[in-house]
Amino acid sequence: MEVGETIGSGPNRFVITSELGSGAMGTVYKALFHHDGRVADVALKVVAPGLLGNDGARARFDREASILKQLRHPHIVRLFATGRFKRTPFIAMEFVDGEPLDRALARRNKLSWEEVAAYGRQLCEALQYAHEKGIIHRDLKPSNLMITPDGQLKLTDFGIAKDTDVTALTGANSTIGTAAYMSPEQCKGERNLTPKSDLYSLGVVFFELLSGRKPFAADTTVEMFMKHVHEAPPRIGKIVPGMPAKFEALVLQLLEKEKENRPTDAAWVGRMLGEVEEDAFARKSAGLDAATARRGDRPKRGSDERPLSDADKDAVRALRGVKKKKRKPDRVPVFDRPAVKAAALLAGLAGLAGLAYALTRPPSAEKLAAAVDAATTPAARLEAAEAYLRRYGDVPGEATDRAAAVFRDGQARDREGELAKRFPYPKLRADPDKADPDAYRDAMDAIQAEQAGLLADAAFLWERIEKRFPEEAGLAYTFDERRLENARLAWVAAKRRRDIRAVPAREKDIDARIYDLRRYEKAAPADPSNPDAVALKARRAEQAGDWEKAGRLWDAAVGLTDKDPDQHVLYLLAKEHRRAVDAKPPAADPAARRRDEVLKRVAAAEGRARELKNPGENVVVERGDWVLLRIALREVAELYEDEADPAVAEAVGRAKKLLAAVAKEGD
Repeated sequence: MEVGETIGSGPNRFVITSELGSGAMGTVYKALFHHDGRVADVALKVVAPGLLGNDGARARFDREASILKQLRHPHIVRLFATGRFKRTPFIAMEFVDGEPLDRALARRNKLSWEEVAAYGRQLCEALQYAHEKGIIHRDLKPSNLMITPDGQLKLTDFGIAKDTDVTALTGANSTIGTAAYMSPEQCKGERNLTPKSDLYSLGVVFFELLSGRKPFAADTTVEMFMKHVHEAPPRIGKIVPGMPAKFEALVLQLLEKEKENRPTDAAWVGRMLGEVEEDAFARKSAGLDAATARRGDRPKRGSDERPLSDADKDAVRALRGVKKKKRKPDRVPVFDRPAVKAAALLAGLAGLAGLAYALTRPPSAEKLAAAVDAATTPAARLEAAEAYLRRYGDVPGEATDRAAAVFRDGQARDREGELAKRFPYPKLRADPDKADPDAYRDAMDAIQAEQAGLLADAAFLWERIEKRFPEEAGLAYTFDERRLENARLAWVAAKRRRDIRAVPAREKDIDARIYDLRRYEKAAPADPSNPDAVALKARRAEQAGDWEKAGRLWDAAVGLTDKDPDQHVLYLLAKEHRRAVDAKPPAADPAARRRDEVLKRVAAAEGRARELKNPGENVVVERGDWVLLRIALREVAELYEDEADPAVAEAVGRAKKLLAAVAKEGD
């Protein structure tokens, strides 16, 4: 589809006006929906062309349309129409003129508790409505919450929502959703999820919006799952000063590990948020009344009485025998008295001194620690950690330990980036750059060993750097320039050694995912821009014995990870496997070998399908026979659907067609 293109004709049609965004699953366009003489802006969601043959992607797309048809709520994005254009499915949804909460969070770091409570009440209304319809969202996160300019919230993306009235898309023990927001039962792969799974995710969303960070941080999906299942969340009240205690208690209750301990339903959560707002309003109102209260007017004297003259007063005194009092000199106004003026001057000076102190007073440890937690970029986190440590680094405690860890990580990341920039240039590689020459040379040699896939050699060199600076390596932090230079190199070495040690676990994680894909007959991710998806495909190519294709895929994984410090473990894994592939005896004609192997596997699958559909006498066909056939077909289709060889493409098409034909056999 292209901007300006018209879909449909007559009174009901769509005219594409702009592209809103695209991703692995497809593209979203803004369009004008002409319907029975009326025109409305819509968001047109179109499946990516590469996923048209992907059963899992198509099922997710169809599921979202099916679920949105059931939902009509002011805080849920509305479905207008569904259809196909040139065999490509599309969904026309309400166009929300606003921004997702994750973008607002990235811009502002965190939101006030008042805003979160207001958005939360709207979200609870939407969730309660969906839950009562038997629909569990399963992917609640800030990026799926749109906010309009007037503060209206819209819940979006029901692509992996579960309709409890129909069969789920995934099998038992499967995990769907974004790992950082998933409930413990999702992480454990429980089949029968309940609305309380969404309530846990709601707690994670509240935590992130309020604090600017997620309750748990992890390097791998498996580690994140373990934290959701076993680790208690931090006390958010310590991170967000001034947060109402009732709101903090609500967030912690939403994050309970056992679903029985979470709130009853979303409606109850909404009522609690309302109470939090009412309590705060009542406190503010009481304070305002007390601050603005005035004295009552004093009673006035009767206006009918004629005031006595001085002569009259003297006559009265004479009759009573009272002597006239001597008149006191006129009283000096209070504010003109010297003592009062002096006191006022002293008070003014004291006020100025107080103001000067307030303006120059160092920020508290709590405020500086909160700034570390609130920072969203590595540079900002390092700056905030340094500000804390320079003033409170000698104060023991959790906040100091956390700031020191951020400082070490930030300094190591910066030094790591400097080494990476210098490595490609021989002259710079030979220049120690103020560092210890021997340690610097070891660091460059270690980077070269990593690039060659020689991880054991790299680990040895990094360890040697750590041993060269044992004292600096063990420092929590330092601001001494010379010691810091050695410490930065030692911290880089420690990080790179941890990454190397994590490579086997990363490989096991990939193998476990491949096993789950086969066991539960799930479609593999097919995004060529996703390094995890590319690495998984490369490992499958290795298992299929297609070393040439595996090498190409590992090279692609290297290209996607070599500039990203957070993906360094996967980079090392790709380099190690690329070296192993290079060690294999090269095939005389890899393309011909691949073509023969694919044709043979597809022909064998077709023959097996005929046997299972027409078994001989006394032959019992088990469900597992069909499962193995589908696994074989899916392996061929997913592994080779990107090949340009016409014969391979034709065989892949046959495999997909047969897979669709036997999709429900044996169920």
